[in-house]
Amino acid sequence: MTFTNDRDLLRLEPDVFSEVSFAAQHRLNESDGIVSGTTLTSVSADFEAAQVTAGDVVLIANIACEVLARVDANTLTVSLPRTDLADAAIPPGDGSALAVSLRTFGSQAGRVHDTLLRRLGIDLDDADAVIDEDAIVSLSVMAELETLGTLALVYHGAMSVGGDNDVLREKANHYRNRFEIASRAAVVLLDSDGDGSADVERRLGDVQLIRI
Repeated sequence: MTFTNDRDLLRLEPDVFSEVSFAAQHRLNESDGIVSGTTLTSVSADFEAAQVTAGDVVLIANIACEVLARVDANTLTVSLPRTDLADAAIPPGDGSALAVSLRTFGSQAGRVHDTLLRRLGIDLDDADAVIDEDAIVSLSVMAELETLGTLALVYHGAMSVGGDNDVLREKANHYRNRFEIASRAAVVLLDSDGDGSADVERRLGDVQLIRI
């Protein structure tokens, strides 16, 4: 489990799923998508087997859309990217015989997630640890850091595959700098005794990301 999802990456960097798709993990590719309003159907897709859920990102004819819900194995409720989760869904436009693909940067997000937990002193390998990630109260702080760190890893990793590309290099450095600044300023509150109230304050300081 991570603090962020692919939808969070899309909100901050609208081009990430098309610009560096080769750095993503591909979960599904079909060509029979039908869109009516905010409903996407695909007879050949199995969204349940692919474990598609709210917060994922689906590309419909190369247009990145949020997944709002999985209705059944062949049907999703989708929306063009929204500014806020409370905003109404935005239909991507009706069509048929559309390319449908599911991509995720979950692997990169997982690496950043583990790095952040260790910086907080949470031992992922100790099943009997007094404090685990469930003790974290500052979830929005962690989500912001994880999103920035994931984008930094994605673009730095894309550079190693895509070569010396000015756009990729600029975005890689941009998100790395934002991540480092945010991590130095971050104060994370923990509930160490499980009573529902924060009682421990920890600072992350400098966090080093490992390129992939």
